[in-house]
Amino acid sequence: MMLSTASVKIWLSDARRDARLFLIYNFIFHVSLLGITDVLLNFYFVSLGHDQPTISLLQALPRLAGFITSVPISLMANRLGTQRLITWSSLGIFVAFLPLFVSPTLPMLALNRLLVGFFYGAQQIALSPLMMQLVEPEEHTRFFALHNVVSMMGMAVGSLVGGALPAIMMLLFRGIAPEAAALDSHSPLAYGAALFVSGIILVISVWPMLLMTRQHTASAPADQGAAPPRPRPWLRLLWLTLPMILFGFSGGLTFPFYNLFFRAQFGQPDQNVGFIMSIGWVGMALVPLLNPYWEGRFGRAKALGLTMTIASVAFLALSLAVSLPVSILAYTIAISFRNVMQPLFQPLMLGQLPDELRNVGSGMSMVLWNIGWFSATAMSGTLQTNLGFAFIFQLTAVTVLLAGLGIVWIFRAQAPI
Repeated sequence: MMLSTASVKIWLSDARRDARLFLIYNFIFHVSLLGITDVLLNFYFVSLGHDQPTISLLQALPRLAGFITSVPISLMANRLGTQRLITWSSLGIFVAFLPLFVSPTLPMLALNRLLVGFFYGAQQIALSPLMMQLVEPEEHTRFFALHNVVSMMGMAVGSLVGGALPAIMMLLFRGIAPEAAALDSHSPLAYGAALFVSGIILVISVWPMLLMTRQHTASAPADQGAAPPRPRPWLRLLWLTLPMILFGFSGGLTFPFYNLFFRAQFGQPDQNVGFIMSIGWVGMALVPLLNPYWEGRFGRAKALGLTMTIASVAFLALSLAVSLPVSILAYTIAISFRNVMQPLFQPLMLGQLPDELRNVGSGMSMVLWNIGWFSATAMSGTLQTNLGFAFIFQLTAVTVLLAGLGIVWIFRAQAPI
């Protein structure tokens, strides 16, 4: 993704101020929720004494909440506004964190996961329509790729910090309260304190969103709550977003559990797990930088078919890998090429829709993604226990391949609605 001198000047101009603030928000948000929290949350559950099937169910609950609420939230987004919805949902995620620290009983943990799913789902529904407003249509692919880079780098930073944060928190506790010397960095106190720090960072992420001005691009009327001028074509929306159920299924099988995989399979400590996961996030940032090239060379749909095929082969290699270096390489390639999906599919799908249907299309996409993710995550713990991670990665390889082929078929000759 090469930028000319003229493009750089445009991105540094006042016309792109809101786009820059949006990217800053996303970087900080991903450091917190998808960096630090992703590394530590499962370890926190383990420290509380929960087994893999229970952890799988806890990780599935956010997607259940997202499935139930995605379409109502997408309809509400037209009235509330995408910018305001992102701001309030981000603060809502922090509120949802509180049960983790106040009373980490199983019912309270379940409540946390449901609330996180509701607010995170709302944030995700609003992101893509807002991004379509922040830049001109010819800049959409480049901006989605840039957003992906910033987000993945935030996750990489968060993973590095998250791996070390429990030990840092215990050092602080021991300096304040000597009785904490009996606890180690794998204690619920250490993980809970680290997750609380993650929550504070999440609150800080909202500040750039508050500095943004009201958008005034061609898509702005949809953000101003204008009533849809015609009936919503639900079956067509379902058809266009159908690949997201397979994409969600492949993610739900694997993404909540990579930390457990590297700890259980190779005996890696928390800091090493955080470092390994950060390598994957860097790959997820760099590979989609080629999206504008792939789009220009193959078109969005065929580019997704190609990259999902590469990801599928890498997942198969991960299932067969027996050494840590080979596993890290296969893991990085697999998740990096799989991650091309989001920054290419969203503009591909939303580009088929008029402005007034984009929030609804984004919501429908989230519904199917949540169905796939929830069903896969709910069963992943049992599959881990009975069949092992090798089978999970093989199943993921098949699912990713089918998602890519499905996109090529669905968008082979689509005309905009």
